[in-house]
Amino acid sequence: MEREFGRHRCVTEDGDYVEVIEYQHVKIVDTDMGVRRYPGARRIVTADGASVRYIDKMTFEIIDTGKLVKRPD
Repeated sequence: MEREFGRHRCVTEDGDYVEVIEYQHVKIVDTDMGVRRYPGARRIVTADGASVRYIDKMTFEIIDTGKLVKRPD
């Protein structure tokens, strides 16, 4: 299963707005002690599905275009 982990409204160098969404895979297992959730890998994409790379806590890069997008202060 995959869950939305975070959503950020970012600005490109051109002044356009881009929504960046972080997802995380979660494995759900029913055990004798109850339901357990095991977090896994994360992926980051724009709202239209383009892959994004994390640069630092305020900056992402859209991989296909090389555009940097920043979270507003």
